Amino acid sequence: MEKRRPRGSGSIRPRGGRYEATYSITDGTSVRRRRSKSFASRTGAREWLTAKQAEVDVGKVFDARGLTVGDYLKAWTDSLPDRVEAKTASWYLWATQKHIAPTLGRVPLERLTPLDVGRLLSEKRASGAGSTTLRAIRVTLGKAMGDAARRGLIPTNPVAAADRPKVVRIDATVKVWTPETIGAFIDTVRDDRLAGLWRTAAMTGLRRSELCALTWPDIDLDQAILAVRQAVVMVNGHPHLKAPKTAKSRRSVDLDRATVAALKGWRRRQLEERLLASEAWHGGAWVFTDQLGRPVNPEWIGKRFRILVAESGLPTITMRQLRHSHATALLRAGVHPKVVQERLGHSSIGVTLDIYSSVLPTMQREAVERLVALIEPR
Repeated sequence: MEKRRPRGSGSIRPRGGRYEATYSITDGTSVRRRRSKSFASRTGAREWLTAKQAEVDVGKVFDARGLTVGDYLKAWTDSLPDRVEAKTASWYLWATQKHIAPTLGRVPLERLTPLDVGRLLSEKRASGAGSTTLRAIRVTLGKAMGDAARRGLIPTNPVAAADRPKVVRIDATVKVWTPETIGAFIDTVRDDRLAGLWRTAAMTGLRRSELCALTWPDIDLDQAILAVRQAVVMVNGHPHLKAPKTAKSRRSVDLDRATVAALKGWRRRQLEERLLASEAWHGGAWVFTDQLGRPVNPEWIGKRFRILVAESGLPTITMRQLRHSHATALLRAGVHPKVVQERLGHSSIGVTLDIYSSVLPTMQREAVERLVALIEPR
């Protein structure tokens, strides 16, 4: 007679002329579950049970509990607000609901393969999805499946093995303003209520989210410097304060004299508006506000900028491209890329060099000419 198996090592018992092996696991959701399989012989049951118990001992246990991809993504997105920033959660939710769940929602979670992921991305690209959307889909699904693998619901992350869609790289410097055009724009909007905002954006390269989050304590007008300490992002139509995009985004940016003068002029006007609004004025020390002291939001800035550009008759660009225009002008003026990186708040100089690589060959030619002038003066 076979000895009784130790506690926790499973069991084998006769059933209907066969032998049923059973063992227990704790799945990725901390639920204790039993697994069984029937065999013609006790030896077969014992071998299977021993192998499965070995998997349990090393943590190699996967149980998707019959979930579909759609079921899992619903539970996953519901848990995001407690784990990630509001903007990130909103981004994941958008990609899940609009692009992933409609196509893969009915697929059993444990049967999702790299081919399924690749097929989804290919179909989206064929339907006209751009590189930003494709990246959102892949990143979101990869994050969700990575969490599922870590929780023991699936053995591996199928997104990691899926082919990456070919993305056509767009040169950020193709559609930028020249320094002369930047100057023309600043001159055109001189009488706009928020002329100080437009000049600050053009002359500092700050992101819209960073402009909206500026407070007066962040700006030292005597020393002509501002500090980027936070950002405003829109989530479901509502503004939220958050930390800057990267650690390097928390930075100090020098201001030119004309920008300092513009900000001083704007501060005087804002104080006049505050007196006029009286008790209707909202609290806070926001730099750029509406007539009642409420901080402007990034979406409004983008829309207002497009209107002003259209009215000016200048080449159409976005606020992001205005930031690129600032960086390109600095590089073409011979400013070292490291200084540009620090000014823009890029995470590394590699990011700056990668984005503005098309400007660098011209800079190299100009550098060579300057070197020749030093070595062989005429």
